[in-house]
Amino acid sequence: MKAAAVAAAVVVGVGVAALTLAIGAPVAHAGDDPRGRVVFGRGTSLWITDPKGKGPAVELAALPGPAADVRAIRSDGDGDTLLIDHGGRWYVAAMPTAGTLATLTELPCGPGPARLTPTGVHVLCGDPARPGKAQIVRLRDGQQFPRDADLAGATVVERGGVRELVFVDQGAVVAASLRDQRQRRVVAPTAPLRGLLAAPDGRRAVGTYQPTMRSPKLGPPRDELMGFALDGTGVPRMLMRNGVAIDWSWNGEWLLVQEGGNACITRGLGGQYKCWKGFTAVSLSPDGAYALVLGPRSGAAKAAAAPPPPTDDDGEGGEDDGELDEVAVPLPKGPLSLYRARLAGAFTDPPALVETVIDGAALWLPEASAASRVLTGDRTSPAAGEADRSTAGVTAPGTPARPPSDAATAATP
Repeated sequence: MKAAAVAAAVVVGVGVAALTLAIGAPVAHAGDDPRGRVVFGRGTSLWITDPKGKGPAVELAALPGPAADVRAIRSDGDGDTLLIDHGGRWYVAAMPTAGTLATLTELPCGPGPARLTPTGVHVLCGDPARPGKAQIVRLRDGQQFPRDADLAGATVVERGGVRELVFVDQGAVVAASLRDQRQRRVVAPTAPLRGLLAAPDGRRAVGTYQPTMRSPKLGPPRDELMGFALDGTGVPRMLMRNGVAIDWSWNGEWLLVQEGGNACITRGLGGQYKCWKGFTAVSLSPDGAYALVLGPRSGAAKAAAAPPPPTDDDGEGGEDDGELDEVAVPLPKGPLSLYRARLAGAFTDPPALVETVIDGAALWLPEASAASRVLTGDRTSPAAGEADRSTAGVTAPGTPARPPSDAATAATP
C-alpha cells in the first residue's frame, strides 16, 4: 500500500469525533457513571454508541468484510484514531466529522499484533519484510521504520514526552529510544516467558513467568501472570494464575485480563481484582473502572461466550508454538451480546447489557472533547475553529510521501 494512502486515512475527518453521545457531569469517583463511547462490529460495519446501553447506535464505518472477522479494535489515548484488525489485516481510520463515515485504510503491516502509540502518531506492527520483527509506521506520511526488536511483547510507551520501544532482548526487558534505537537500557533484568505488555506510561509491565520458588506440596510449576516495575531492578509479583493480559487502562493503573473462562479487571500493582465468570474480556475503560465483555445472547449456550480454561495439555513452561497471534485471547463463537462490567462495589455485580447483537470485537473510547458539542444520537459538527493536534504536518490526500533525506532520517520516526 502506498504511503500516501495511510496519510490520507488520517487526514479524512481528523479532529475530535463528532459521532458520540453526551455524558453526564463528572462524578466524585470512578465507578458511579460510565462515561465515554463504545465502538463495536455488527453486520458489515463498525458502530458507535454510549456505554450505558441506551443508544441508539450510529454507523461509524463500512468494513471490508463481515464484522465477525473484526478481532480487535484499538485507539490512541484521545480516541481520535482507530486501529482495526479485520481478518488478520490491520486498518487505520480517523474518527469522522459530522455527516460522514470513517474511511478504513490498510496498513503495510505483516502478521502479528499492532498498537497505536498513546498520542496516535505512530503504529507499531509487524515488518512484512522481516517476519516476527517490529516496525514503526508514521501515520502522517506512511513512512515505515524497521526496528531491531522482536514484535512479540513489544510496546511503544511515552513517559515525560519521550517515546521508547519496550521489548525483550537477550533475556531482559529493554527500552530503546524511538529516535535512536541504539540508545537502549535494561528496564527489567529478567524477561517473562511470554505475554510482555508494558503500560502506556512506561512505569510498569506484566508478563507470564514460571516461579522457581515453589513448595513441592503445590505440585509442578505453573505459569503465572506477574507484574513488575520498569525501573531496572523490578521484582515480578504475582497478579493472577493462568491470566492473559489483554490491555492496560490509559492511566496505567488497571489491567484487563482473561483468566480461563473469566473476564477480569486487576490492579497493575496487585491486591485488587474482580472477575466475571463465563465472559470474554475485550476492552477496558480509560480509567479502568469498567470492562467491555462478550457474553451469550438470550437463549444461547453460556459455554460459547468464553474461551475454555487452560489445561495441562496446553503445554508446560510457557513455550511458544512459533506463531505470532494478532490478539492475546481469541473471540468466542456463537450469538453474542456486549456487556459492561463494573469494578466498583463490595460485591461482583452481573454485567449490564450494552448491545444485544454484536458480531465482532469492541472498544471503549474516552469521551470526546467538550468543544465538539455533540448530542445523543446526533451527528453534530465540531465547534467553529476547532483544530486537532494530529492535523499538523499531515500530508494532503493523494499527495505522495516525501522520501527521507538520508539514511539517518529513514531510521528515525
